[in-house]
Amino acid sequence: MAPNRRERDWPVPDAIHQIKIALIRENESETNLIAMSLNQALGEVSLADRDGAVHLLRFLKFWFNLPSAVFITATNLLDRFLIKMKVQRRYLACLVISCMNVASRRHQYNLDPKILVSLSQSKCSVKDMERMSEIVQKKLDLGNGKPLINVYDYLNQFLDLLQAVARQFHIKSLFDLVLKKEELNCHLEVIMCDSQCASAKPAVIALALIQTEFERFMSSAIPDKLSYYSFEMLQLLTTIVDLQLICLIVPVEFTSCHKTIIDSLRNYDNHTKKLHQQKMLWRYSSRTIYNTKSSWSYFDTLRTIVEE
Repeated sequence: MAPNRRERDWPVPDAIHQIKIALIRENESETNLIAMSLNQALGEVSLADRDGAVHLLRFLKFWFNLPSAVFITATNLLDRFLIKMKVQRRYLACLVISCMNVASRRHQYNLDPKILVSLSQSKCSVKDMERMSEIVQKKLDLGNGKPLINVYDYLNQFLDLLQAVARQFHIKSLFDLVLKKEELNCHLEVIMCDSQCASAKPAVIALALIQTEFERFMSSAIPDKLSYYSFEMLQLLTTIVDLQLICLIVPVEFTSCHKTIIDSLRNYDNHTKKLHQQKMLWRYSSRTIYNTKSSWSYFDTLRTIVEE
């Protein structure tokens, strides 16, 4: 497939049209966190603080059994707000649960606000979260029903197009073997917890992640079945190159993002990087503690049984 092919020659021309529409709106959802850190003042949220906040979002995502789309939307809202506003570190905990609250509502998931505030272990109240949620929607102009474009949308559009190409060349089984959507979503969540990866453009992140999955498969399966997979993989890899040209992705930018994603996933697989962990606290009422204390001396240590 030549890079200068006409749109009607594509298997999914509607998908190409949707991708171009998303590229026009891409500036509205820009999340260049690296540029934000250059002008950081004392007491403001740093990149390390941001990564810890996103890990909290992922913890909440698993706790409430939410789909990846809600987590990615909440992360996108958080990053956009941090770039647009100067946020003090003491307000970050309230901002995190507010972004999760807004994202869950946009995806038609109603979370219990009391449980959400309690799990976050922030010192804010439900009213504080509701007030901050209104601020997030106002500052990010979310009240007019305008759709949000993020890396999750790009990833799904690229997968739909690649799946159509696989059907055209009768290699749908190979596509299902290489690009497993559940694993891709998991890896996308992992790399979005890294501010270095999340600073790239959404289209670049999605294509670089797909490229990484291809390379993982090629390094493990192709050496054993080179004659079978070589031509089929070439068709899909050529489509990725064409998508880079359509999205006007600079090769240097793509290579840099691709390397960052590989390093991030390697650290995740090898557990070489210390991740942020949400500490769970047991909370008891004064009555429970009073009743429990009286039973501490109830049990006696059993005597050792002497063996004969």
